[in-house]
Amino acid sequence: MTEGAMMKENILQEKMDIVSEMITMLAAGEQAEELERVTEVWAKTNQLREKQEEDVKKTIQALLAMNEDEEQNVKSISQSEGGIQQKEAELEAEKCQAEKQRQQTEQGVQSLMGKLEKLKEEKEAVGKQKESVTQNTTEALPDVRYLATLYTNVTKLKWDFSCGPDEIKGFVTCKSDVKPFSLNSKQNSQFFVANYLWDLMDETFD
Repeated sequence: MTEGAMMKENILQEKMDIVSEMITMLAAGEQAEELERVTEVWAKTNQLREKQEEDVKKTIQALLAMNEDEEQNVKSISQSEGGIQQKEAELEAEKCQAEKQRQQTEQGVQSLMGKLEKLKEEKEAVGKQKESVTQNTTEALPDVRYLATLYTNVTKLKWDFSCGPDEIKGFVTCKSDVKPFSLNSKQNSQFFVANYLWDLMDETFD
């Protein structure tokens, strides 16, 4: 049984007691003053009952209002938790994306470092090769110049280096004559060019 129901039952019991008392007093033939006193008690009892009912009503309304506030608070908290969970998921996704980009960047840097190291090694190799070629050229150049001078003096051949890449031009000198030559390396074979020049030199020697 609820508290409100118990209160109503108590008030009803009080009323019944008062009525029984009035019946008893009337039956006993008591004085009118006593009846007036009973009536006054009855009026006060009604006022007390009405006040109690009003207090109970206000209490119930206050409890209902508190319950609504609690439900609203619970709803707000649930919505806040949902928003926090969504934000947490978004931040976690951003974290994963940032980690992926970081790994890709590290891989790119490592790849570039490897290529740079390889280029450095190739540069060192080219430098050593260049140094070797320069040294060999420096050592061999006097011999080449000597041989070129010797061949020129023996064969009497003078080359025209101003001609095109496909042309072989120059002249053969002798004591009393100069014999020019002009051949095309694409139109004539190396064998033909060599024989032609030897023939010119033979005529010069004759």
